[in-house]
Amino acid sequence: MTAHHDLAAPLIRRGRGPMTLFGAAITPVDGGSRGTMTSGPWMTGPDGSPNSAALGVLIDDTLGRATSAHRPDELWPVTTELSVDYTAPPPCDGQTIQSECSVVSAQPTGVLVSGTVRDDADRTLALATLRSRFTTTVPRDLQELFTPDATTAPTTAALPEPRRESEPPYRESLLAMLDASLEVDGDTASLRVPGREILTNASGVMHGGIALCATQLAASHWLRPEDGMSLASVRISYLRALEITGETRFVARVVHGGRSFRLIEVVSHGPSGKPGTVAMVAGYSGPTSASV
Repeated sequence: MTAHHDLAAPLIRRGRGPMTLFGAAITPVDGGSRGTMTSGPWMTGPDGSPNSAALGVLIDDTLGRATSAHRPDELWPVTTELSVDYTAPPPCDGQTIQSECSVVSAQPTGVLVSGTVRDDADRTLALATLRSRFTTTVPRDLQELFTPDATTAPTTAALPEPRRESEPPYRESLLAMLDASLEVDGDTASLRVPGREILTNASGVMHGGIALCATQLAASHWLRPEDGMSLASVRISYLRALEITGETRFVARVVHGGRSFRLIEVVSHGPSGKPGTVAMVAGYSGPTSASV
């Protein structure tokens, strides 16, 4: 599961690394949230073509933050499922990519949110839905921010400042952004992401958008435009937090490798060895689908 904290209350002083790395900014609005990100040549996958994995942090943060406005007192939203349907590859020419979302349903146990991602030409790049559940587990770094009788937001004076990690001096590709490596062996690919604080959320574990990005990169070997294939969708479930005390492996396995339709299962394992995320990534052939 990936945790999201209340943007309306000033809880996010930590965990801004992924947003800084990807150049994303999120703003709360009535009934939801909006985000922006500037595109660039770094939004390319292992084959050098525009890769929708670059939208992972923007999508996760935009939709995840909207759930926080509906959290009951002293409960915290964590993402359990995130589904994304892609309709076009992202631009890499400096355009501003915009995201927005609204709450579909808010229940005492969790929230369902939907959103879209568009480019400067108002072309739809992705449609996404996120389901979160509320938990009583408060991140340790935030517990002390609450006064004994607090019911909403903590005081801002006590907010801890994040430890800083320098942004990598390179931004030529998504693999370089994550400092990751991709190995392919038959019908299996393994993306290795080293543990770095810049990839964490406010709880100090791997950001859900980073996990989404890495999942798609792991599956991208079988969805290359040069092979006539293109990314269609990703359905990812967050089972448990991915610690960053060591390397995280995203292992992609071909479930169905047809000529017109391909289905890839991607499972992540953190230092504990237990699965953190499980995803199904689908791709189609033909020029009408989105390219990875």
